[in-house]
Amino acid sequence: MWSRYLITGAGLVFLLALLLAPGCTQPEKPLSGGILVTFDVSGETYKIFITNETAIEQVLAVQRGESQATIPNGRILRGAVSYNAPWSWHIDPEDIEMAEMTIELYDGRPSLVEADIDYWVDTVKRFAPWNARITAVEDYR
Repeated sequence: MWSRYLITGAGLVFLLALLLAPGCTQPEKPLSGGILVTFDVSGETYKIFITNETAIEQVLAVQRGESQATIPNGRILRGAVSYNAPWSWHIDPEDIEMAEMTIELYDGRPSLVEADIDYWVDTVKRFAPWNARITAVEDYR
């Protein structure tokens, strides 16, 4: 009877290989130690989890109407994260700042990044949409 529930050594190795295979996603840790900011860019939404204290203060200053630095300027990383669905990329939580202006090369929409992720990550390296507007801030500190 117990033989149905036993996993052989080979079966265990196979199961572990499946779990650790490239492309398999590991469960994400709950967000903590930062803020989750939702941006609208010309009708498209994306989110950045920010742990950089300077950038957090910059976002809050924009929200209070005390700053004109409304452009999120962050390093693009490959990899989907649950809070930034449906995009297969995200912004580095530490390498982010709010800017008043950036070079035009960084400007775009989330769908443009998605359509050519290799170009954006390997060549442009940053995403700073000029038309971004903060629509929500959730505090996880």
